[in-house]
Amino acid sequence: MADHREPGRELTAQEEFESIRLLAEGLSSNTPLPTRYRDIVPAPIEPTVGDAVPFAQPGRPPMSQHATDHATLVIVYSFGSLPVGGAISLVLWQLSSVSSTTLAIAGIGAAGVFIAIGAAARMIGRAFRDVASELPDHTVNQYTGTVYVQHTELHTNTRGFGRTNNQLTDGQQ
Repeated sequence: MADHREPGRELTAQEEFESIRLLAEGLSSNTPLPTRYRDIVPAPIEPTVGDAVPFAQPGRPPMSQHATDHATLVIVYSFGSLPVGGAISLVLWQLSSVSSTTLAIAGIGAAGVFIAIGAAARMIGRAFRDVASELPDHTVNQYTGTVYVQHTELHTNTRGFGRTNNQLTDGQQ
């Protein structure tokens, strides 16, 4: 264990007593194990062994956690694009022996499929937004004391040409 005192400084009586107490407590068999320890000695600025300066280790360069996560995503997505690129290359290799008219029709057909998928996705998204906008807001009321709640509903039935029947209920059917 390193001695972190300044050179030439002796321990005071209180510090000597505290160090002996800590050693006795640490070597005692009935002392509970600590779950957390905080070292109050400041870490040295220079390397503790030798005088060499730190240098980057082999592998990924040192960077922030956000940059590391982003680099990992780029690597994963690049591997994910390999099957798509291979499929496109295979299709283009097969189409190389086809006439230019057939090649143009195949290209327009593929673009049409992507346009149809995009339009369907937009319509589905719009439908979800419309349904979500029609949902009632979630309201939470918190009261202290005695509270009486009265819930009233209006039911409207229309039959035939303009014959309307309105029925007011207390919400219990």
